[in-house]
Amino acid sequence: MPLAVMADILKPDLCIIGAGALGTGLAIKARQRGLDVVLVDRGTDEAGDPRQGSLLRAAFAASAERAHFIRTAGALGLDNAEPKPNFRAISEHASAVAESAGPRDSTERLTALGIAVHVGNTAFVDRQTLKVGDSVVKARRFVLATGARPAVPELPGLESVPYFTPDTILDNMRKLSHLVVIGGDATALELAQAYRRLGSAVTVVPHGALLAGFDVEIVAILLRALADEGVEIIEEAAAVSIQPRNQGTGVTIRRADGSEQALDASHILLALNRVPDLDPALLEKAKLRRDKLRPDQLLLGANGQTSNSKISAIGGAAGEYRPQAAARQADAVLDQVTGSRAGADPARIPRLVTTSPALAQIGEVETLKALRPGFLVLRAAFVENDAARATGTAYGTAKLIVGRNGAIRGGTVIGPAAAEIVAMLAIAMDRRMSAADLAHLSLPDPSPTSMLADLGAQYVAQQPPTPWARRRAALRKLLP
Repeated sequence: MPLAVMADILKPDLCIIGAGALGTGLAIKARQRGLDVVLVDRGTDEAGDPRQGSLLRAAFAASAERAHFIRTAGALGLDNAEPKPNFRAISEHASAVAESAGPRDSTERLTALGIAVHVGNTAFVDRQTLKVGDSVVKARRFVLATGARPAVPELPGLESVPYFTPDTILDNMRKLSHLVVIGGDATALELAQAYRRLGSAVTVVPHGALLAGFDVEIVAILLRALADEGVEIIEEAAAVSIQPRNQGTGVTIRRADGSEQALDASHILLALNRVPDLDPALLEKAKLRRDKLRPDQLLLGANGQTSNSKISAIGGAAGEYRPQAAARQADAVLDQVTGSRAGADPARIPRLVTTSPALAQIGEVETLKALRPGFLVLRAAFVENDAARATGTAYGTAKLIVGRNGAIRGGTVIGPAAAEIVAMLAIAMDRRMSAADLAHLSLPDPSPTSMLADLGAQYVAQQPPTPWARRRAALRKLLP
């Protein structure tokens, strides 16, 4: 039966497939710009919903941080005590915090905003037509916001044992005796520290690079801080097999020198990044090409454009798992649809690791290679910052990469308020402020953010006086 006979055909400006936080946020922004929007709710939570996942981990980490404060109160003149975590209460609290975001994006609110929400089985019936339940959609542009699921490696024996992923571990209601974390991304280290602070023995097996893409010097500082809290990190090691046991689980790892070691684990967490959730039943008729080098991902052009000119992908569906970067992708797609100017440079999107100390970075970072001619690196240590000293902060530094003529090219911060400092740096870069401009910022003191002014002052102090400044100095000497 022809589609036109089966149901009315909807022809919106934009059809967003995936009603998680990212898809819903895009729908609201699109409606605010006057676009006709259809939001497709597939009837299940989108994999790796950035809001839910971030809120869950943040609330769980907050409980772990309180436990750490109790255990280390002696550093500030109070009595130390050993906390007694109630994992059921901690899990229920974290879930309640995450669920509290739900009413803001309810179907009723979205409908009131003028967004048409359709729920049901969803699949493309050809390259330009989507069927949702009994509805048919022929949109000017489709956007895949279907999220990403945790990556699961092919490890011998893994299929025979239970394991956690970042999406399931916070449902746990019991203390974990010895958690082996397989993976070395931000989420792996965040959860490793949180469980260690709540009394579990924790071993991290990176199974690849640790915090790939981050400044290696700053990463080394973070790893030292985690080790001081008792997190065992076996660098340059990979898991090679899993052995089911009557009690617990065996994990065989291989080090860089080829030697092998057996670990006894009570539980396993797989935190090996994510893979796009690309449902074959949804996309088969859309005829989207895959990336030959990464067949689990779509072949994408600029701003998430797929091989089908009517379909774009954002967030997890596009292989981008950082919420802030995914939001920028959504903005870029919206700019394309409305004919607006393209969004900001992706290199200026901050990256964050919410451990304690937190690590944040933006733009270019220092590598083992020599800097380009005219570039320099400025450093400031938290031990010299009054606010950090007052709280007994033991770790922390800020680095600023400065290009020719004082242009701010990037920065990395590890320590208190790292996210806030890098957020201010992002604003400075967007406004094309120079390193010298940072020296003139009026920032609260004591505050960790005052380190930006310190870095700016360092840059000014290293610059030779201008010809005009030299002439003024000479004139002052001539005056009586």
